[in-house]
Amino acid sequence: MLNLDSIQKKYKDNLILADITFQITNPGLYVLHGINGSGKSTIIKIITGIIYKSAGSITHNLNISYLPDKFSMPKLMKAKSYLKYVIDLKSSEYDKYLSEYQIPNKRIGDLSKGNQQKLGLLQILSKNADCYILDEPIDGLDDYAKKLFKSKIINLIQNDKIVILSLHNKTFLNDLKPTIYKVEEGRIYEKRKRA
Repeated sequence: MLNLDSIQKKYKDNLILADITFQITNPGLYVLHGINGSGKSTIIKIITGIIYKSAGSITHNLNISYLPDKFSMPKLMKAKSYLKYVIDLKSSEYDKYLSEYQIPNKRIGDLSKGNQQKLGLLQILSKNADCYILDEPIDGLDDYAKKLFKSKIINLIQNDKIVILSLHNKTFLNDLKPTIYKVEEGRIYEKRKRA
């Protein structure tokens, strides 16, 4: 369960989040939708403990796997070596995953933005967690990668996981009937509950 109650976030005198209250009690897909600067990433960073709230309360008992909207990886390390460093898999699985995600085993600094994004997704989605939180995960992905990502999300939901995504394109996963929260000017509004 995840519960946010009257969360506020201020930077100096600037109120970024005004009164964020919502609760997630069931597995499924939850989408935070809003324009840049609306507060989506700030909500996610508070949930994951990256930043602190200014007021309100947050409670959860979830093991969270998190992918930020901007992340860095060691540029000189090759993709397979990086995966071995961050994920504990059987030896044969590293090549299998790289092939599935169509990521060449090059130095990370030589990978395209899309392949770096896929490597981040691979890292986060292959971990066993209760809740997966991804901030703008489809930016830079080609059609194949978007289709693969969608299949991974479906698999997580079928395995009773909580998936929270921040998206500009709220129609991308509409057929999965997510609960959509509109974030606007530091406030949150529930738009549709899952069927």
